[in-house]
Formats: sequence, structure tokens, C-alpha cells
Amino acid sequence: MNIAKAGFARVSTSLLFKNPAIKFWLAVSFLWPLYFGLISLFYATSSEHIVQDDARLHVVWLQRLVDPDLFVRDAIAHYFTAIQPVGFQLFYRLFALVGIEPLTLAKFLPLLLALVTTGYCFWIALLLLPIPMSGVLTTLLLNQNIWIRDDLIAASPRSFVYPIFSAFLYYLLKDSKVGYLVALGLLGLFYPQMMLVALGILTLRLVQWRGKRYWLPNKWPAYGVWLFALALTLGMLLTFSGQVENEVGQLTSLAEMRDWPEFQLNGRGEYFGVSPLSFWFDGSSGLRFPLFPPIIGLGVLLPLVIRQGKFRAMFPLATHITAQVGVLAQLIASALGLFLLAHIIFPTLYLPSRYTFYSSRFVLILASGLMMTLVLQRWLMWLRCQWWRFGQWQVLDYLKVGVSGGFAIAVLVTPAVPFLFLGGQGWVVGETPGLYREVARLPKDAMIASLVREVNDNIPAFSERSVLVGREFALPYHVAFYDEMRQRAVDLVNAQYSLEIAEVQSFVEKYGVDLWILSVDFLQPDYLSRQGWLVNSSMQGAVVDAIATLETDKPVALTTVIPICSVQTGSPNFIVLDANCVMSSV
Repeated sequence: MNIAKAGFARVSTSLLFKNPAIKFWLAVSFLWPLYFGLISLFYATSSEHIVQDDARLHVVWLQRLVDPDLFVRDAIAHYFTAIQPVGFQLFYRLFALVGIEPLTLAKFLPLLLALVTTGYCFWIALLLLPIPMSGVLTTLLLNQNIWIRDDLIAASPRSFVYPIFSAFLYYLLKDSKVGYLVALGLLGLFYPQMMLVALGILTLRLVQWRGKRYWLPNKWPAYGVWLFALALTLGMLLTFSGQVENEVGQLTSLAEMRDWPEFQLNGRGEYFGVSPLSFWFDGSSGLRFPLFPPIIGLGVLLPLVIRQGKFRAMFPLATHITAQVGVLAQLIASALGLFLLAHIIFPTLYLPSRYTFYSSRFVLILASGLMMTLVLQRWLMWLRCQWWRFGQWQVLDYLKVGVSGGFAIAVLVTPAVPFLFLGGQGWVVGETPGLYREVARLPKDAMIASLVREVNDNIPAFSERSVLVGREFALPYHVAFYDEMRQRAVDLVNAQYSLEIAEVQSFVEKYGVDLWILSVDFLQPDYLSRQGWLVNSSMQGAVVDAIATLETDKPVALTTVIPICSVQTGSPNFIVLDANCVMSSV
């Protein structure tokens, strides 16, 4: 009971960081990332052929840092390396210097990032409500949310948003100008778009409210830090965008996006053509508010408790919420403003959802953590009052305690069930180990051609060899890169279903293909129609032509070389052809 009381005891903000009892509650908070993180780490290392979905895009190519002979002259590797922020690349490079492979580091990194984020969020919660339990409950909600998603676990640039933006908010609330400016710079090095959200907060904090009127500082020194932050943000954003444009060319224009099937319903970059509800709340165009754990929605009630006297009176601890809580309103206002601006000038600021996705999580996690503290303290007060009359309880009293206790347990336990949060992390487990081993025996500059999604998306991660094209890698956001991916896909479809062996051999020679992997049912009439990434794209014409060829019942050229050029890999679902054999066939 003493521990419970201490958890709800108000701590003086001036002594917040000197109170020895706080260390106990901070230690309790670190149990959450350790639990989720260690289970995730165990699963990530449980198989030789397992990789996180987004790590296939952002981390696999960094294997070149430990072996420069990998992915040489690989257009896909060049593209995904070029679009990475410099801080992200430098981070992995530093570990590569001591021999730690990027794919190995990526499996341990999420736990470290979660621990840092948890520490900062604990102190942020106490700065908003100086009650130890607010830190414990806020960090619980934080870890329940970030471990069931695929962004932290990917160890990609967006994984770093959580610790860095947490640090920004913490130093901002502490009014440590050096601290939050350093955090702002780190955002630019790892996830530049969030710099704009942070700058928006700093801008809004210049506005001072007096009653129903607002005013701006009338002395220039008050704008010094803001001007520095503005210059830092613009400088880093322009540098980053210039770097990307120099390496991979210009972004796809709005007119092209409207015309390309890739940006329509079911396309690779689906944006237009969706329902209004999906457009504004889901996908790359939507607000994407967090829905898990469901208790996170409790945070929307915090403004009522703060502003409405009758609600405030229900929760005694509400009087201890500090004025610093206004940062949550500034954060959501900044994010929503940028979200709308990104829509207005789309695609100049890239995808609008990037501004609200993380911002809404921080706001709702912190607000819900405060609300849970208020509700839990109120519930414990009620339970203590009821406990003194335990012998006089009626059925309704038992029901109230049972339901509320069960709800509390569900909030804590359900999100912690391993198969639930692991299922949301986007792990990809290789299903053809024999094939991966066979491909890995090829020279390091080997090229693999295939329309099989499970193959061409996973070969770089599991065999560390280049693929010609793949659904996972064919992002349509930069014209020059996507034009090349589109041409490769069209050429591959045309060659795979060509009636002339000469056209097949010309394709092999043009792209330097070493292995050609086919699905065993590649001649079935519905095979191509099931390849959504081709059907809902600019490559649709090649697909239609190939289907028409199949309907003629004439044998495609590849069928003549399958008996003599097949390579045995122990994968019954695939036909693997030696491209050198194909070239020597007549």
C-alpha cells in the first residue's frame, strides 16, 4: 500500500530529478520495453531466414558497408541508399567499422531505441503531471503502441523518430535550448520531415495568450532561438532534398500521379481513387490516428478534464496537471497545419500522413497516460471506500469490482500477448531456404530475374544478391528510377511469354541475368491476372499482351529450355533456369 500511495504522491517539480523514489518508478517503466523488446529480439533471431518487411527496403543494401562487393552497380541498391538521410547511413556505418553487419544491428537496435524513448517519455509525463504513476502508465501505453507496429522494429529512419522527438519534447519542456536544438538537428539527420513539426511547435510557442487576446514578443532577442531553428530546418531540408534530387532525379509530379495507375486504388503508391473516409483517415493521404491499444482513445477526454470544472472535480489529481500540458495542443496544431499544407501543395512536402502519424501518437499516448493516472487514482479511492464495507457488499458491488478489475487486467495483459504484437511487426520468414542457399552460391554480382514476389522481394535479404525488379522495390515516387523499374518489368514479362527464343536471349544479354526463376504455374491463364503489382500499374499493357499470347495455346519459348536448363533447388513451387544455358540453347 505504501508503494501504491507513493505512486500517486505529488512530487515537487523542483525536486523531480533528485527524488530517490522516482528511480524506482523509472526502473518499473523500463520493464515494458525489456519485455516487448526481448521477445521481439528472440523471434527476430529464431531463424536464419527472417527479416522485417521494411528492413528489406532500408537496411539490406547497407550490407555493402561490410562487403563492398555486394550489390555492385545495382540500381535498386543505389536508389534506396540515396534516399536515406545522412544520419541514418552514418549510424550504420559506424557500427560497420567494428564489424557489426547492418542486418544484425537492425535486430538489436529497436530495443535500444525503445529504452531511450521510454526514459524520455517517463520524464515528459512527470513534467506534465508530477505523479510517478503517470510516468509508469504513459510508458506502458507507449510500448504497447510502438511494439505492435512495424516502424520501430524495422530499424529504418522512421524508427529513430521515437527517441529523437521524445528528446526534443523533453528538452523543450525543460527549456533547454541547446538540448532541443540538438534534437532538432538530429531529426534532420534521421527523419527530416519531423523537423517541420518541431519548428511548428517552436513557432506556436512564440504566441502568448492573455485572456482572449494573443500577442507576440516585441523584442528581437526573443526570436533568436526561433530564427536559428528556422535556418537549421530550412538548411537541412534543402540539403537533403538537393542530395536526393542529384542522386535519383525529381519527384513524380502531381499530374503524373493523377495519370499513373500506380497512384490509383490498389496501386503500389495508392493515393487517389479511394473512398473519402480512407483518403482522410487512412493510407499515405490520411491522418492515421492510432487505434491500438484501444485505451489510447481515453486521451481525447483530457481537454474536458482540464477546462471543464465539473469534470475536473471528479479527478482530484487533475489540479496537479501543469501548464506545460499545452505542448500537446501545440504539437497537434503543428501537425494538422502541415498535414493540410502537404495536401495543398502535394507532393512538394511528400506524403501528408507523415506529419500526423507520429505526432498523433505522441499526443494521444501522453494524454492517455495522464487520463489513466487520474482514472486509476479515482478508482482506487472508490475501491478503498468500498473495502471498508466489504461484509455488506451486494451483487452489484461484486459486479462493479469484477468488471473494473477485469478491464484493468485486459488493458495491461492483452497487448502483451506475444502472438498479437509480433503479428503486427511485419516479419517476413523465408519459405524456400534451398533456393536462397543456391542463389547465395552465385558470384556476388549475379543478377536474378523473376516475377515471383516471394522470390524477388526476399533474395537481396536472404541471399545478398541483386534482383532485376520486384514489387517491394518498385516505388513510383521518383520518375527516373521508376521508369527504369517499369521498363525492366515490361521487358521481363515480354521475354517470359515470348514465342521467340531470340527475344528471350536478347533479354538475358541486356540485363546480364544469371538465374531466371519461374512459378510452376506461370503458364496458367490466371497467373498474371493475380499479380496485382503488375495489373494495377503502367505495366498493365504488357500483362494484357502476355495473357493474349497464352490464350493462343502456342508454346512460349521458355518451355523449350526448361527440360535442359533447370537447376534443382529443392523448391517444388519454382522452376529455376540457368541463364547461361538459356543463352546457349538454339
